[in-house]
Amino acid sequence: MHRRMNLSMPQLALRATALLLTVALAVLAASPAAPVSAQGEVRARIAGGAPLTWDPAKAGETSSVGVIAQVFETLTAFDAQNRVQPALARSWSVSDDGRQIIFELRPDLRYSDGSPITAQDVVESWFRVLEPANPSPLVSILADVAGANEYLAGTASREEVGLRAEGSSVIVDLRRPASFFLAVTGSPTLAVVPPAMHGRLDGPVMPQALVVSGAYVPTAQTASGIVLEANPHYWAGEPALGAIEIVNDLGGVSPVTAFERGDIDYVRIGSYDASWIRYDPRLGPQLREVNDFTVHYYGFDTTVPPFDDARVRRAFGQAVDWQRMVSLADLKPATSMVPAGIPGRGDQDFRPAFDPDEARRWLAEAGYPDGAGFPEISLISNGYGFEVAVADQLESVLGIRVGVEFMDFSDYLGIRRTVNRPHFWNIAWSADYPHVHDFLGLLLETGSTSNEGEWSNADYDALIEQAAATDDPAEQETLYTQAQHILRHEVPVIPVENSGGWALSRDGLLGAAPSGVGYLRYAGLAWAEGHGR
Repeated sequence: MHRRMNLSMPQLALRATALLLTVALAVLAASPAAPVSAQGEVRARIAGGAPLTWDPAKAGETSSVGVIAQVFETLTAFDAQNRVQPALARSWSVSDDGRQIIFELRPDLRYSDGSPITAQDVVESWFRVLEPANPSPLVSILADVAGANEYLAGTASREEVGLRAEGSSVIVDLRRPASFFLAVTGSPTLAVVPPAMHGRLDGPVMPQALVVSGAYVPTAQTASGIVLEANPHYWAGEPALGAIEIVNDLGGVSPVTAFERGDIDYVRIGSYDASWIRYDPRLGPQLREVNDFTVHYYGFDTTVPPFDDARVRRAFGQAVDWQRMVSLADLKPATSMVPAGIPGRGDQDFRPAFDPDEARRWLAEAGYPDGAGFPEISLISNGYGFEVAVADQLESVLGIRVGVEFMDFSDYLGIRRTVNRPHFWNIAWSADYPHVHDFLGLLLETGSTSNEGEWSNADYDALIEQAAATDDPAEQETLYTQAQHILRHEVPVIPVENSGGWALSRDGLLGAAPSGVGYLRYAGLAWAEGHGR
């Protein structure tokens, strides 16, 4: 989301008590009755967010991605252990120098209407992400494709971009060896969209006569949910569950209550609920720990004063006891911009160390002793939960007054991408693909469109470049560790919390294990014998 400046679901960060998000709720009014599919009652009901867009190329938050991933398929996919697996592509080959990947599509691939899926369709779908006049929010995901950045900047033609189709092959030329690119192709941003659907998908309302490449076809959308019906032309065979409802509105009850009374079969819950549910004799066996590779962090605009000065950023980083603040909220403190569980992350603590005396020294060295002369700034948020505590501690330690401004989610996303963007903000980043590069490269390399603070460091970029070029896990970890030490010293961002992962999953619901990109793959769901609706 990841993809991604996102908040897991549209209201993820609206946690005034700083508890982990439960399930995102749609802003639409609740409907008293569940939708019914054309084939009969739904076979499973899964709580989830309503999409802000149905278009893979326009999605920039996980409420949309969680739906899109079920209806539009990618070349590769991730299993529950975060390993890359074939999807629309049956195989691939990588050149000796690591600069070209050739994907071979499966034979006789079909969209939900029976029309063929071609290699050219893949290329066209990816070019929609790269559209210069209206690029994807996650366009940096293709930044390693040769000529892609130049095409976006208007200095290269489409023909100079390293994407082309030859028969049933998709050929990708890379500007550098990129060992992580196979994982990139599993991101829902790069899902394949039928040509007939181009220009019809953007927005929260389901298009009529929707044709898809994925496991499920959306057939109904109401105020309370979305019905998905199994695609008989899906490459892996028709899914086991004929119809699934994504429940967008729980009707005002808590996720745990909705699960207890049988309204839903799978729902994400917060760590607070998980802490007691694990001891409950009935619910405890249905509690699942979920990989959710998301980091909540604070960021700075490093292009203008005062945060163009690393000494000021260090002062802010060391003036707040991030560990204590997050722990008191019963959340999981982040020790790195890379969530725990991603291979190559390293096991060190890469946060700024809490040290008020050192923080005051840095601020004074930057020319603001005891906060004197420090410009007026605001911390912009859409309600993460720690803003007031952060502002209070900065004033207490540094003598700096920080205004706190809250915005609606949509306004918040927009203002951070304007010329008048805030100096200081918080946000969450969820894995588009479960690899260190998604957090350290895609989010923080010089020139990345996802690098909203526009921080730049040549030594850091060189380390990320070297890590991208090797497929040796030990070497990658060493290089990424060195890069994270630079982050710790330069403080362009401050990692605060790793979203924990808990869910209630109905007994007998098989395959309900999300991958590290944070969503279930509905195509793999089934009921054990004797269970289900």
